[in-house]
Amino acid sequence: MPQSKILVDTNAYLRLAQTIDPLLFTPFGDLEYCLYILPELNDELSNHRLRTKFSWVDEERYIGNRKYFPAIGRKQKKAIDHAFQFVWGHVQKDLPGPSKIDALYIAYAIELNIPVVTDDQDMTELAAEFDVTAMPTLGLLKIMLDCSHINLKTIRGLIKYLRYKKDLPANLDKDYKQFFL
Repeated sequence: MPQSKILVDTNAYLRLAQTIDPLLFTPFGDLEYCLYILPELNDELSNHRLRTKFSWVDEERYIGNRKYFPAIGRKQKKAIDHAFQFVWGHVQKDLPGPSKIDALYIAYAIELNIPVVTDDQDMTELAAEFDVTAMPTLGLLKIMLDCSHINLKTIRGLIKYLRYKKDLPANLDKDYKQFFL
């Protein structure tokens, strides 16, 4: 059975990777869900501020888990580049919030017809503009729970930790009620 790929943006990755380890490239559920990042996430993590705040990203097990990316052919790469130019042009003209990497995630999602996990409201709005399925981190956790990949205790512990770190996803309380109550 082919994998059901899901892209995970930087914020979602940083919120989940320590709790669900390994997070990426580990199929789960009957639909073989498999989480991926883009290579550009590793470039973002080379930022000194992020590496200081999230020092664990330099640990070998996380570096090793971040080496898997969606496989794309030459034609798909061209199509993604074309979609990126279109999406980035839209951002520059009409929606000045998403970053270039956000636009690249949307371009991949368009071309590969896969969802993206993000709590970034600007990126969620951009995804909607291009009919890309965007789900919040808690939406992904619900899928993982339903597939018995994680349990409710893990989810509650993660949310408690995020509250402690003051790193709360947008709409946390609303999403928690929607997915888990």
